[in-house]
Amino acid sequence: MVYKRLVSPSLLAADFGNLAEAAVQAEVGGAGSLHLDYMDGHYVPNISFGIDLIPALKRRVNLPLVAHLMIANTRERLDDFIRVQPDFIVLQEDAIRKPMRLITAIRDRGIKPGLAINPSRPLKRIYDLLHHIEILTIMSVNPGFGGQKFIPETLDKMEEAHRYRVSHNLGFELAVDGGVSIETATRIVRTGANVLVAGSAVYGRNDVGEAIKALLSVQ
Repeated sequence: MVYKRLVSPSLLAADFGNLAEAAVQAEVGGAGSLHLDYMDGHYVPNISFGIDLIPALKRRVNLPLVAHLMIANTRERLDDFIRVQPDFIVLQEDAIRKPMRLITAIRDRGIKPGLAINPSRPLKRIYDLLHHIEILTIMSVNPGFGGQKFIPETLDKMEEAHRYRVSHNLGFELAVDGGVSIETATRIVRTGANVLVAGSAVYGRNDVGEAIKALLSVQ
């Protein structure tokens, strides 16, 4: 199975006064999707976007929208996110109970379900769930703040996840979120991970398109 390399710019690193324009720049620049970190001030100390950002962006771009829910009350708010129909909903595996029920609810509404796992959490906890998702996000920093330093120990987890999907012939995207840069991307893609979630490495550059192109070309 071939896993296509994609760059998923994280809007958390964009100018909040020009989010629609930042999304357009990502689409024109060759991004494969757009990553939206939803933070609630409880699961993580920061607060980020409102749910209405999703329909607003859908009016401006055709990129797949990935809603990453870093929130404490996922079960209570899930229907609200389903209602606005992002292309993917990614759940924090340590923030939910009865994960299969939520994964099924997402899929049944035509949205691709995913999971995110934090640096300290062992992948084996969610092996069974990997057969039911469309994207796995390996957090390579602790969630809550942009611009953190990449945790190199997470490379082993990326390799483990890639080996698992290959050995079980699974098609889920393997994304890495946190500290992604030209320097770290080389090590990341060598693990088999194929989606680079990049914030400042894209929106901290003068030319968004060139930044995306550079990440796509790393070997």
